[in-house]
Amino acid sequence: METIPVMALKPGLELGEDVKDHKGNVILRKNTVLDKHFIEKLQVNNISVVSIMEAEDYVSTYFEKIKISKTFSEFEKLYFANFTAYKVALESFIYKKVPMNNDDLLNIIRNISEPLDKSKHTMLDMLSVLRTDDKDFLFAHGLNVALICNYTAKWFGLDDEETKILILSGFYYDIGKFKLSDEIIRKPGKLTPEELVLMKSHPALGYSLIQNLNIDMNIKLATLMHHEKVDGSGYPQGLVDSRINKFAKIISILDSYEAMTSYRSYRLPLCPFKVIDIFEKDGLGKYDTDFYLTFLKRMVDEYIGKEVMLNDGTTCTVVLINQQNLSRPMVQAPDKYIDLSKEKHLYIQTLI
Repeated sequence: METIPVMALKPGLELGEDVKDHKGNVILRKNTVLDKHFIEKLQVNNISVVSIMEAEDYVSTYFEKIKISKTFSEFEKLYFANFTAYKVALESFIYKKVPMNNDDLLNIIRNISEPLDKSKHTMLDMLSVLRTDDKDFLFAHGLNVALICNYTAKWFGLDDEETKILILSGFYYDIGKFKLSDEIIRKPGKLTPEELVLMKSHPALGYSLIQNLNIDMNIKLATLMHHEKVDGSGYPQGLVDSRINKFAKIISILDSYEAMTSYRSYRLPLCPFKVIDIFEKDGLGKYDTDFYLTFLKRMVDEYIGKEVMLNDGTTCTVVLINQQNLSRPMVQAPDKYIDLSKEKHLYIQTLI
């Protein structure tokens, strides 16, 4: 809803809330469609401002509301204006060996992120509804992860200098995929054993592209190690916990998160609670425990107080996080509280 001065009202607008006079008497009800007579009535009763319905108030889900919001419209313009500059710089580096200016890359992140600092919507919200051209998939993936790095850096306790390193790691880490064929990169189904071998070569390919650049060594190691797992099951070297670079550990988590929550031509973004569920089932023992749990807990905190719909159609509000099962919080339905950690047949299907 938007708060508008009565003097600026026009016929056809719809009230978002009841309007009351100074004694508490209702003058006009919520959902009243204003005409000249109603506007005059508000003026006579010395009403200064009213709440008016916006386009986002008429759609049903949380992310649908975000997609048609003014905030997203402004974000989208900024994103694509800066995306072009990033794409040109990255193509020049990959194909012409012209190094990227890291200060320019950091400015791109600031340009896109800063307008959201005072918004009720977050960077994670914006990226979940953003759609980019399929042919620009790899470029968008790198920019999106860099934006998520900036948004989450404080979650991981990083200082300003470490935050810059993490952001730049987000820009560089998947650069090796540009050396692979489109058929492999864009294949929606399972890769063949031969294709998988090629796919697993991209960290080393990326490292070879940037190893001689005058950039922080952590960025190079994050590029080489971002698919390593703390239990030694990752690639390309099968490194275990203490041998994996700190920034690579964080990038590994954010890379998976972005892949699951961004739009793909063959599937829609996953519900955040589904993403958390997948991390809980598949991630423990694979990711650094401290970074992994910090990320999941902070992500869940983003949705406390949000309305959700369960798989049986019940509309609820998230009220309490279950620390032992983060994807299954306590929710409040119209007539009762539901502990999803105990009601295993129920789960959060979507945000509304």
